[in-house]
Amino acid sequence: MSVSWGAVCRPKQGQAVSGDVFLVERFDPHGLHIAVIDGLGGGHEAARAAEAAAQVIRTHPTNDPLDLVRQSHTALHSTRGAVIGVLTLNLLQRAVTYVGVGNIGVQVYSSQAIKPISKNGILGYRLPQLLKLAYTYNSGDTFVVYSDGISSRFGLDTQIHQSQSPQELAELILERYGKLSDDATVVVVRVDE
Repeated sequence: MSVSWGAVCRPKQGQAVSGDVFLVERFDPHGLHIAVIDGLGGGHEAARAAEAAAQVIRTHPTNDPLDLVRQSHTALHSTRGAVIGVLTLNLLQRAVTYVGVGNIGVQVYSSQAIKPISKNGILGYRLPQLLKLAYTYNSGDTFVVYSDGISSRFGLDTQIHQSQSPQELAELILERYGKLSDDATVVVVRVDE
């Protein structure tokens, strides 16, 4: 099972630092976390909040995603807060779960009905009743996780399709659908035999 991925992360216009952080983290022999974390606002304080959540995932990769989000919530109490989406793949079982808080989006290109959603809330301030959604996926499926600096309308764009490499897809989505008024992050992951 091979995994290819690409990502872009751009700060909002006028800022040198993005408040978004992403990670694509392998763990165990068959696990893979894909996370996008968007610190509230922009600049250094937003980046600090997002990085605190990313550090929880890096430090405890084998924890259940529900626990990772709860631990991130605790870690962010002294920050301005963040929103998060954690997509976790089991590459052996072709299983995927998603836990999201706030406006992180996920688009999946698959013949399976995979429609992850996030619950309203803010890590560090108001943790909602968490929902862990579970699906199976097919070899060749492509997962796109993105911050709210990207318009979700890209999912309707027929020019965006799976023949492009993950990095090309990420760059194309940012170029066409990224908002200059917000930090914008896109992570594209494809799983093949």
